[in-house]
Amino acid sequence: MARDDDLVGRMARCWREMRRGPATAILRDRLFGAGEEALDPVQVDVLDLLVLRDGWRMNELASALAVDPSTVTRTLQRMEAARLAIRTPHDQDGRVVTVHITPAGTACQEIVMARRREIVSEIITGLGVDDQEKLVELVERFIDLAYAYVGLTQTFGSPASAAG
Repeated sequence: MARDDDLVGRMARCWREMRRGPATAILRDRLFGAGEEALDPVQVDVLDLLVLRDGWRMNELASALAVDPSTVTRTLQRMEAARLAIRTPHDQDGRVVTVHITPAGTACQEIVMARRREIVSEIITGLGVDDQEKLVELVERFIDLAYAYVGLTQTFGSPASAAG
């Protein structure tokens, strides 16, 4: 096997492992909770966006999350039931619905962000400082290259993707 093929295969296995490996399921539970009270990744993404800017329109959220509007509707139904967010008619156009974070949603997002930082910090502690910096730079470059591959001009480091 050629070196390039071997590297591509290794990267593909890494991608799969990060997406669906056994460690991923455990980390997801530690980050989002487990059982009926657990958040799903889209809920966390919505909270991250609402912390950056409150009052998103439903279609704006769907676009920012790159999901179907029906996914945002279902997600917000669960979030409203959990009192993490509320939907209200727009001040100037009653046909438009805007989404707002609640105090419970803000507290929840802060908890998830703290867990996220703690988990990442503990994982990368196994690397030297120089390797930590190199890892982050290479992952950011890889993501930028993936954006370019699918024809997106926005890069990972742009403000629109900074909620992460």
